[in-house]
Amino acid sequence: MNKKFKSLPEPIIPKTLSQSIYNYLKEAIISHQLKANQRINEKEIAELFQVSITPVREAVLRLGAEGFVDSNFHREAMVSKVSYQELKEIFQVLGVLDSLAAGLILDTLNQDELKELESLTKKMERHCHLNSIDKYLELNISIHNKIWDSIPNKFLQTTLRYVNAQTLRYSYAFLQAYRKQGVLKRSLDEHKEILKALNNKNKKKLKGLMSKHWGSLLESSPSEKRWKEYLDDRA
Repeated sequence: MNKKFKSLPEPIIPKTLSQSIYNYLKEAIISHQLKANQRINEKEIAELFQVSITPVREAVLRLGAEGFVDSNFHREAMVSKVSYQELKEIFQVLGVLDSLAAGLILDTLNQDELKELESLTKKMERHCHLNSIDKYLELNISIHNKIWDSIPNKFLQTTLRYVNAQTLRYSYAFLQAYRKQGVLKRSLDEHKEILKALNNKNKKKLKGLMSKHWGSLLESSPSEKRWKEYLDDRA
């Protein structure tokens, strides 16, 4: 080891097995194969991957840190509960953060980036129908990521990405909601308005659009009762 770093602890090298197990469990949660409150049997996962319990626990701990997994009073890993109220709160925070970001990015977004956002919006429009919702949502995420890449405040950028990551647990419910009449079109119309405000450098308009954009999915979608059915909310 380099003499400069002798006083530091040995670095922890990421384990491929732990990453693979993490990816497997995260995808199972997002796709609703593992449902809210369902126990994650670490021994069974270890047997499935033919590994010791250690990389499984590492993966579960990481998922816990990201909000996908909780521990019950028996210290068993459980898929985190999701709720309509929590989703509302996440959207409220995203709306505030995105509105703040909107006031910063107009001075940093260049023409090439604007053209790319326009291209992504056109692609999203081509997939604005029920048989390609997955692709529509994928492009939707790409647009937001592209906008956030231009935020000059790196702490705000990191915070936005962290809060947005919490919505992954609601992916299954989003797929159901976007199938309802008018929801896809309203989403696309909002994205077109956001692109227009970016091109016109209309900060006031952009901040207002960003503030309302996240919560509009709840407003244009089914009732709170139906959302709770999507979320498997047992509260």
